Order: sequence, then C-alpha cells, then structure tokens
Amino acid sequence: MKRDYIKYFVGLAACSFLGLTSCDDDKDLGGKMDEMITVSTITLNETQYDAGNKTICLLKNKELQLSWSIAPENATNANVQWTSSDESIVAVTREGKVVTKDKAGKAIITLTPEIGFGPEATIVTRTVEVMDEYTYMSAINITNVPAEEIAAGDEYQLTVSSEPATTTFKRYKWTSSNPEVATVDEKTGLVTGISKGDATIIVTADDFSSNPVSASCEIGVKIVTPITGMTFTEDAELNQLGYGQEYQIKYTLEPVDATASLLTWTSDNPEVISVDKTGKLSIKTMTNGSATITASYGPVVQSKTVTVAEGRFCYSFDNSVGPWTLENGATATSDGEKTVVQMGFDKGKYRGDLVLVKNNSGKTVIITPATYRYVALKIKPLSVLQSGNNSAGCVKFEIYDNPLTIGYNYLGGKGSANNSFSILNRTQVSTTEPNILYFDLMSNFDNKNPEVRTKFDLVQLKFVIADYLAPAVSYDLYWVRTFKTLEDLQAFVDSENNTNE
Repeated sequence: MKRDYIKYFVGLAACSFLGLTSCDDDKDLGGKMDEMITVSTITLNETQYDAGNKTICLLKNKELQLSWSIAPENATNANVQWTSSDESIVAVTREGKVVTKDKAGKAIITLTPEIGFGPEATIVTRTVEVMDEYTYMSAINITNVPAEEIAAGDEYQLTVSSEPATTTFKRYKWTSSNPEVATVDEKTGLVTGISKGDATIIVTADDFSSNPVSASCEIGVKIVTPITGMTFTEDAELNQLGYGQEYQIKYTLEPVDATASLLTWTSDNPEVISVDKTGKLSIKTMTNGSATITASYGPVVQSKTVTVAEGRFCYSFDNSVGPWTLENGATATSDGEKTVVQMGFDKGKYRGDLVLVKNNSGKTVIITPATYRYVALKIKPLSVLQSGNNSAGCVKFEIYDNPLTIGYNYLGGKGSANNSFSILNRTQVSTTEPNILYFDLMSNFDNKNPEVRTKFDLVQLKFVIADYLAPAVSYDLYWVRTFKTLEDLQAFVDSENNTNE
C-alpha cells in the first residue's frame, strides 16, 4: 500500500511539472535552428575539349581541370563531389581535375552537391571519351554564300559543312579581312554589314590540328536605299500554312533596289503565327488559326492575313528537333541539313522516341485524316527494318485521343504495328540513303476503328523508334509532314530532290 502511495505522488508531481512547462508558451527552451540553404543549381563551365552532346574528348594520359559555379552563392554547404562510372578509363579528383588513363573508351563523370541531395539541376554529367588520337577536318565548305550584297546594318548567317563526318571537334573560328566593311562573330559566323565595300570572310577549323583547313567567301555591303512602296506577292501557300512551318513572305519593293531591312514586321497573333525582322513566318499553333502580318516603313504600311491549315504538318529537323522532343535518354546534333539522333541504351537495346505531344502534358494536336491523310517521315536508320516484327528495330506511329475514340493505338495492323509503314519508291528500308516512310491515317488501328475520321484532337502523337541493336545506335532525321494525297507527297519529294541537285 505504501508503495502505491509513492507511485501516486511521483506521478502527480510529474504531471504537474509537464503542465506548468506546457502552459509557458512564451518561454524559449532552446536556441533556434539556422535555416539550411541548399544548392539549387550547378553549372559546369565549357572547356576547349567539348565536342557537343555533353561530351569531352581527351587523349590518353592527359589531365583537364574543370570549373563550375553553384547557385545560390550563399548555400550552407557549397562543396561538391565527383564520381566516375569507370575509373580504369577516367578518374576525377575532389578538386574536379579529370585524369585519363592509358586506355581508350568512355566513362560518365558526375558532379553533385556534397550534401547528397537536391533538385535535378544539381546533378551534372558529362561523357568523357578517351581517344588514341583526334580526327581532324579535311575540308570545310561555306554552304550559303549570299548571292547579293547585304545592306549596311543587315545581318547574314553563314553556315558550313565539313568532312569527314567523324571529325572529333566540329568547331570553327571566323574572321573578316575588312571589319570596317563587315564584321563576323568569331564563333557563330554571323556577318554584320558596316559600310559600303567588300570583305573576305574566313572560316578556319578549330580542332587542334597543327595545320587546320579553312574556307572563305566574299561579302559585298551596299548603302541603304529608302523604301517608297511595297506590295505583297499573291501566294496560295499563305492560306494553308502548316504546323511547325517556317515560310518567307514574298513581296516587291519600290524602288527595286530599296533596302528590305528597313521594314518593321509585326504579327497581331504571335502565339499562333510569329514573324521575324526579315518577314519569315513561324507557325506556333497545332490547330487552325490566323494572324495579320504587317510590314511598315514610315508612311509605307501593308498588311496580309495568313492562315494555318488544320491538320497540315510541316516540321523540319535541319537545325533542331524542336518543338518535338526526344525520350529514352536520346540526344541530338544538327548540321543545317538534318538532325542525328543518338539513341539511349536500355536492357541491351537502343531507343529514341520522337514525341510531339504526350499524354497528361496539357498539350494537344489536331489531325484531319479526311483532308491530310498521309503522315510522312524522312529518316535514315542504320538497320534494315522488317515488316511486322521488331527483331532489327522498329518505327511505330502512336496516336490516341481523349476520350478514346481512337483508343491507345499504333497505326497499322502488322504485328502490333511494328514497321507497318509504307516506303515511298522502295520495297526495303535503306541504311545508306534517307527513306520516306508514310502512314495512312485512314488505315486500321490496333484496337478501335472509328467510322468518322474527319478530325481527331490528340493527347498523344509520337514515333516509337526502338529495339535497335548495336551498331545501329543512331538515326538521321530530316522532316515530318502531312499530305492530302500520295501524288502530293511524291511531288514534294521530287521538288526537294531538284532543289538539292
């Protein structure tokens, strides 16, 4: 009994103490914890050995000191840590010094905050390729020398091609023989006219060669002539522009030698159709729409209404894949003619899907099979694809809407749509030349087959490009377009071939 009383009084005292301390809300029983500021982004600075596609190329037994910056600068712990996926090829010191070993190959180096966590922007990776020797350029060609003089104040973008395709560093240095007449951006080749006269623009390989190759062209600069009149040229294309299309408006000026760069161009609906300072239109929408384009110079003002045709695709991949995206860890490099897609690797195979809209992204695209019936893709894979199966890789066209009128489908009926395309003017896919693969939007789907196919508002449209085995690890991508008839498709391809000859 005595023991019970003792327990009772001890418990009562403990409760009283807790009650007193819990009621004293204003009492500070300990120091405040300092707020921890974590690293939000890490930026790895460029090096002279960058070869594109987040790849650094180094020779065996070399060292390279990397540098980087973090944000915010007042992070609580600003230290970082480095790792290498294969230290027998490449090692990285705590200070960020890359050390290559006496072994050719590739390794992925990773830079992360020392604290060990953070957003995706704090994880930086680079592929380091260790080589026996570099491959230098053997020839350079300036591909778009202006046919006429440029005006003082105008800009002109020069582009180049080079050989061989296996060149390690496809970089160039640009110079002008007469910068008082025309200047050129050292890295990009953008020429700016300064005053009347002539200048030689020189491009030289920046590839570490002891005897780098070069090329040059002449640029003439003319004086500015005011515009007294302007007229738009009648052009049916302006009534049926396609998604993703870039198109130069045609017009005439008075006098005939008037300086076109004096014009100011505007669009009243730039989210649908934008226009640059030269009068080139860029179609932003993925449905129908229109905009009024205005060109003006002082009292000279002219306007033209241009329209997007619903369901018409005119996407070119000569300079990028945008607004399409790549999946599966694929990367892309563009050369002004095409985009080379390096596919991602997963479970022994290579894959690099090409996506315009993806389910749950909030974006949609309208297709109109009753009008623009054929979807065509210009592509060069490195494997001879087989109809109906994916043993050597596949190209599938996947579309579906919401609600599921079409259903979750691959277009075509061969082996769940494995390579259910047709090939223009060929019976077999070529691995040495580009192919025109086309899909009939009026053909069967794997599951649902709606009777009415006038128009679909798609929540997903993608090309599944998958199941490739080494060495077929990349593909060349040129364009995606839609056509009303196969005759229209053939005519476009013929016109394209004639232009390139």
